[in-house]
Amino acid sequence: MAYWHRIHPTEGLPGRQHFDPIDVPELLPHIWLADVFRDPWRFRLRLIGTAIVAAAGRDSTGLWCDEAFVNFESSSACRHLITCAGDGVPVFCTAPALPKPGRRNLAHRLAQRVHLPLATDGRTTDVVLSLTRYLPA
Repeated sequence: MAYWHRIHPTEGLPGRQHFDPIDVPELLPHIWLADVFRDPWRFRLRLIGTAIVAAAGRDSTGLWCDEAFVNFESSSACRHLITCAGDGVPVFCTAPALPKPGRRNLAHRLAQRVHLPLATDGRTTDVVLSLTRYLPA
């Protein structure tokens, strides 16, 4: 979150154009980006870090979250992304890891996540920059 504050412009929200992966190489395996669509709310996975791919057992890049995760629309993860994108505020949470289709859970693991809004125009969140860390089972 310190990095997000550092790239934050004086007014408005930082945008994808402010985020440079070279600045946070140690975090890249845990980062994922989701494109934001409204009316209705949907999120498409633009990029997924290697640690997340390894934990999930597959790469869901390019999929909609509601395709990639069982019961996504009713999950706390969906609510957190909507809060982040809709209100333009960071959201931090600890929650169960999201299961993928065909799996009931991710070894009952908890995940800590931070969702950070990015807005190309400085006002309307169009990408959510997230970091997920899985807690030991």
